[in-house]
Amino acid sequence: MLQILRHKAGSIVVKVLFVLLILSFAIWGVGDIFRNRGQSDTVATIGDVTISLGQLDTQFRSIAQRQRIPMSVAQQLGLPRQVLDSMISSALYDQIAADLGYSLSNDAVADAVRNDPTFRDPATGQFSRDRFLQLLQANGTNEAGYIASMRGQLQQQNVMQALFSGAEPPQALVDPITKYRRETRMADTVTLRNADQTSVPQPTQADLEAYHKDHGDKFQSPEYRTLSLVLLKTDEFAKSVTVSEDEARTAYDKNQAGYQKPEMRRFDQVIAPSKALADQIAAAVRGGKPVQQAVDESGNAAVKLIPVDFTAKSAMPIPALADPGFALAQGQATDPVQSPFGWHVLVLTGIQAARTVPFDEARAGIEAQLKQSKAADALYDAANKFEDALADNVAIDKAAQEFGFTVTAVPAVAQDGTTQSGQPLPALPGQAQVLQAAFQLQQGDVSPMGTVDDNTSFIVRVDSIIPPATEPLAKVRDEVAAAWTEQKQADAAAALATDVAKRLAAGEAAADVAKAVGGQAGETPALLRDSSNAGAVPAALVRDLFAAQVGGTATAETPGGRIVARLTKIEPAKPDAAAEAAVKQDLMRGLAVDVGGGLDQALRARYGVTVDQAVLARLNYQE
Repeated sequence: MLQILRHKAGSIVVKVLFVLLILSFAIWGVGDIFRNRGQSDTVATIGDVTISLGQLDTQFRSIAQRQRIPMSVAQQLGLPRQVLDSMISSALYDQIAADLGYSLSNDAVADAVRNDPTFRDPATGQFSRDRFLQLLQANGTNEAGYIASMRGQLQQQNVMQALFSGAEPPQALVDPITKYRRETRMADTVTLRNADQTSVPQPTQADLEAYHKDHGDKFQSPEYRTLSLVLLKTDEFAKSVTVSEDEARTAYDKNQAGYQKPEMRRFDQVIAPSKALADQIAAAVRGGKPVQQAVDESGNAAVKLIPVDFTAKSAMPIPALADPGFALAQGQATDPVQSPFGWHVLVLTGIQAARTVPFDEARAGIEAQLKQSKAADALYDAANKFEDALADNVAIDKAAQEFGFTVTAVPAVAQDGTTQSGQPLPALPGQAQVLQAAFQLQQGDVSPMGTVDDNTSFIVRVDSIIPPATEPLAKVRDEVAAAWTEQKQADAAAALATDVAKRLAAGEAAADVAKAVGGQAGETPALLRDSSNAGAVPAALVRDLFAAQVGGTATAETPGGRIVARLTKIEPAKPDAAAEAAVKQDLMRGLAVDVGGGLDQALRARYGVTVDQAVLARLNYQE
């Protein structure tokens, strides 16, 4: 038995059973359900194992928070009982594993964690312990709890695998299902386009009026809203903000590291296509020739001279050049260094020594930063007071005047930025953000302060809401006429398709019928019953062809037309190992679903499960 457990851990059956077992859990939700959290009331007993109310509460909160479901709502949906049932199932499988004497080694658990792609560094593709710990913390668990959870999951998978070791659906069941699925059918087709039905007359006024009345929902205006908008600009507040020399000097002293400028160097850079050429140029420079002359005398047009302006060592465009370049004395040349661009030689042409930027030089920038920070604080404070005034039912115009804001009246506008005339709204700062916020409010509501960019924030109030309404016929006459015509063309194509189907059923060649009616003749590929290879052939047509006999017809709607088909060939399934394997997998998946429920009940009967409903009822989550 243990040998089976150790070597049968990867089948589809185990995966399905395991999904059934932890349906309520995400990977982070299993947790260490038997972690000692102190004395708690027992909500469930499974053999020798107990689950406390505190453990259930912790698990429930974790899942509800990850799914972003308010706990009161999750409780109404019955999530606590689902979580408890999953915890009970975990305990049952842990006990059967213990009874069988099966446990995983620490190395096996560690390998499973290291091989989990969730914990790989995106840059290296390797396991990252830092990422591992960050994700655990972000999901409200710790390393010990997660390792215990992983150990339990692996044990449970192996126990369930053992139950199905060697199991396989009977060939007498696999063969007919495979034949049913892999049978193919082919058909001749005639495709009709609605747009080709040119015999449709022009609509009369009565036609348009009737169509407009019957299909008013097609010609509705969007919802419009009128708004009052207050834009808050940081630079406006900055005009009244002052920064003293003491404040600027204090900021300078606190950020000394930011005013340390590293040594900067300037180079002539030669890029040659070969090391031999690069060596030749480096030798010429060391012999006293100017760099440009050395490049010209190389006689190779592929050699390039590209200066590098003053640059810090850490900012060198090609990192491999940093160390040799910053080891040079003035006028010296490096040995050739290879990069994807060729062979590089650097010649040092200038040095700016490392230095500390003095206060007087940095002062203007410091004052600008402090002004911006103070202005942002002042804006935020004023916006809060403005919102408070609006909450106290102070009129927006009056409140804006009190705090020095300007209110812009925005005319009726749809969420896409169009006005009732159909024209775009005149340019509005942060229009996308403003409209998004405004269309989430009710009439009379005021938005929280929103952000347009680093300098601009906004507050918007919905003054009125104009609901969608059917546009008058005079305004949408062209659209109504086009829709009426399209409908009549579709009706004509449908009627023509009925006639085509009769002619195909009578034995006429598809090409002849298509030519006579202005359609297009064609032939389907060898279609499978599930439409997986149907391409542009509608699934409804495939379904009807598989219900027909050779010579029978089927008709289906297509985007912009109709297709009529006559079944010409039924091809029995050919031997297909991959298709047979897929059928076996599906059958085993279904078996796992059936057995999973029975297995859970059997384990409950073996070990005994009791749930204290009175303790469970103590869970009461109020928002």
